[in-house]
Amino acid sequence: VVMDGNGRWARSRGLPRVAGHLAGVDALRRLVSASLKLDGLETLTVFAFSSENWHRPRAEVTLVLKLIDRSVQAELETLLLEGVRLRFIGDLSRLPSEMAARLEAAASRRPEHQRLLLCVAISYGGRQEMARAARELADSVAAGDLTSDQIDESLLTAHLRQAEYSVPSDPDLIIRTGGQQRMSNFLLYQSAYAELVCHAGYWPDFSADDLARAVTEYARRRRNYGLVPEEEKPELEYASGANEISAEGGRGTGPGTKRGMAESEREKLRRNGR
Repeated sequence: VVMDGNGRWARSRGLPRVAGHLAGVDALRRLVSASLKLDGLETLTVFAFSSENWHRPRAEVTLVLKLIDRSVQAELETLLLEGVRLRFIGDLSRLPSEMAARLEAAASRRPEHQRLLLCVAISYGGRQEMARAARELADSVAAGDLTSDQIDESLLTAHLRQAEYSVPSDPDLIIRTGGQQRMSNFLLYQSAYAELVCHAGYWPDFSADDLARAVTEYARRRRNYGLVPEEEKPELEYASGANEISAEGGRGTGPGTKRGMAESEREKLRRNGR
């Protein structure tokens, strides 16, 4: 989920931006609660702070990071009791060292019975993630642990899924709030076949009903992964047979084949009395 629109939500109400971020925490709490009620949902990833967000005013960056830090500490025990395990992805080395240590400690805690993995993307960027993975694979080649020929899609995918700075699986659905329709450098590699649902409302207003509507929309869509739907295969097989040209002339008499066209010409001549 790309949680977008905190600032615009606050501005539309004549409130300071911090009010939007505080309301955004409440919306995230609702999202986690609603996600726990969905059958089959194992992983939820939320975009909390991007690599580009470091370029915002220093005061806002400091405030957002403190809000994330405090919220994690305040919610941790409740999340564990509800069966939620935390994972933080992104370049955490850019965070204040004490905050990074607290997040690492929170991620090391395991619920007794895990129901949901909540991945929180902090200081995260999809392009930066890919560059980091490329450097690591290049180092493996330089060390003689790999050859460049061994690096393919499967190896890169496995490398990212095992990396502590990335998600362990590809998302099926990406929801973006705030009325925008772009990826904003979020899970660029992993979302190759994800379905996108863009929500017009701002993130602080996002509700359990909005999540249910997004999931319903996802379920309505057909995912073919570049393949032909099963119900269309007979039609393609018929067309292929009708237009096939046999070297021995034993098959393919449809109007699009050489044999079929010759027979059509003879029939015209016969009707014209020639």
